[in-house]
Amino acid sequence: MKSLAEKLCKNDWKYFTFCFLWTKPNHARYYRHLNVVGKENIPPKGPLIYAPNHQNALMDAMAVVSTQMHQVVFVARADIFKKPIVIKFLNFLRILPIYRKRDGGNSFYNNQETFKIVDQVLRSGMAHGILPEGVYNPFKRLGPLQKGIFRTALKAQESYGNKGGVKIVPVGLNWQDPKAFFKDVTIVYGKPIDVVDYYPLYLENPAKAYLVLQKKLAEEMRKLMIDIRSEKDYSTIEDFRETFGSDYAIATNRNPNHALERLHAEQELVKKLDLISEQDEEKMQSIKQSLSDYQSGLKKLKLRSKLLQKTKVSFLELIEDFGVLLLGLPIAIIGSVLGFLPLTLQKKFEKLIEDPQFISSTRFVVALAVRMIQNFVMVVIALLTYNTILQLILIFLLLAYAERLMLFYVEHYKRTMGKWRYFLLLRKNDKSLNELKTLRNQLLEISEESKH
Repeated sequence: MKSLAEKLCKNDWKYFTFCFLWTKPNHARYYRHLNVVGKENIPPKGPLIYAPNHQNALMDAMAVVSTQMHQVVFVARADIFKKPIVIKFLNFLRILPIYRKRDGGNSFYNNQETFKIVDQVLRSGMAHGILPEGVYNPFKRLGPLQKGIFRTALKAQESYGNKGGVKIVPVGLNWQDPKAFFKDVTIVYGKPIDVVDYYPLYLENPAKAYLVLQKKLAEEMRKLMIDIRSEKDYSTIEDFRETFGSDYAIATNRNPNHALERLHAEQELVKKLDLISEQDEEKMQSIKQSLSDYQSGLKKLKLRSKLLQKTKVSFLELIEDFGVLLLGLPIAIIGSVLGFLPLTLQKKFEKLIEDPQFISSTRFVVALAVRMIQNFVMVVIALLTYNTILQLILIFLLLAYAERLMLFYVEHYKRTMGKWRYFLLLRKNDKSLNELKTLRNQLLEISEESKH
């Protein structure tokens, strides 16, 4: 029987089939929009280390596993490796345990075993994934990078010497809301870092090589993600980015619906606000108060900020929106029926989670398992009862898309009702709306200043 190391050092067709046919499609369905940028930066072969930021527990690893073709070996905190069936499944998913001091026992020895397997994986030309921050970071900010990834990379480089070898691929994971379901995520793969460039320094002074490589990776990761440096004004800056990121993209001649252009615009905006936080406390306090008043006004009128980009709403536009709701109602009902069990169980299990960072991961795993069973039953029934091939195809399409279309339907309903309220407020020249627009324009001046 092959050892675990031997299995992980080769591609596994069972793992590939499971990921390609089930995990990847369901991972994409979990989000409203899954945007993947920079896949052309990923080397087609050779020993690779993927290095994403860590804001969403196991979903961080899943984001990498599901959006590229390499079979990546990840490490995860050891306290989830308790039951034999869980260990077997995680090993099948190419996930190994990493022990912390708080886990007790002979954690150093156990980690040495994991590091040994990882080293063999890289020396065999396979891919490895490490979350270089080491610990979960709930903020849109890159935390300090731990030295483990650099020790791993440079040690594996010993097999390749001064020729080619290990490359580190920085990854930026930008979650709209890590804990929420059916939100947007933008995954950005950066240009790979050639570890061989740091190998001569490593032979001369390993500690210095770790530090230089650490600085380089941090610089490259920050280019790929939202990185709010201010701690005291973090909430204000994040709320401002979320509220006016789209407006700033438009003001800087970028497309707010293009994932990378929107990300670059928001990065610029955040840098400006970070600078204000650092240099002008009085101005930041003014922004904080105005933003709070603006958000309270939106809540009172039950409007979304993006809606106020419109100067008017035509009655014909509303008729079209209500028409879409009417035509889409049958699909929405079917989607509600098919989605009832997985969505209900997701909420049930979510309440049992004590650690907030695992909410999204648990929800995804529960939905994955429930849909697998539910779809299997539905497919068997369809195969036993269908009359025509067209009927069978229709059933498969409903299983694949009905629930997702229902979720889009719900969003369209909320947008349409918001648009209707906005239309009525505009018609009667509502004083509260006019005051809110004035406040909005004052806040947008901050965005305009950010262009300079």
